[in-house]
Amino acid sequence: PKKIWIPAVSLDSQIKALSILNYGDARGWETPKDIVGHIPTTANPGESGRVYLFGHLQSPIKGAGSIFRNLTRIPDLLRKGEDVHVYLENSNQKTYVYKVNRTQVIPQEEFTIEETETPTVTLVACVPAYFYDHRLIVSAELVGVK
Repeated sequence: PKKIWIPAVSLDSQIKALSILNYGDARGWETPKDIVGHIPTTANPGESGRVYLFGHLQSPIKGAGSIFRNLTRIPDLLRKGEDVHVYLENSNQKTYVYKVNRTQVIPQEEFTIEETETPTVTLVACVPAYFYDHRLIVSAELVGVK
């Protein structure tokens, strides 16, 4: 994926493939800074499987930006019966349209990368503000291609 936009929450960002970093005795995905990060071992737009995208809700201490600052609005929009669409553009400039069908908040230790055959995008941000010990998960299924 090259670009994401979600008009309902005023999100428009480039996407960067994340690298695995060594942290001495542990390894982990790099932290995306002022951009949405894609786990490159997960699906790409339009493919069967789940595209995992990560971003910061806010990052005042690490200064890594707040690209997903409005993601927390999505549950309220869904409760009001509004449709929320996620648009992903790939390197061939084809746009894939996903419709959000679920949101949830889980403790950080329960987060895992899950597989599926359904073309899906999953957006992940750390919540709540200043504690960041839970993960907001926003899931959307492919509904069209432009």
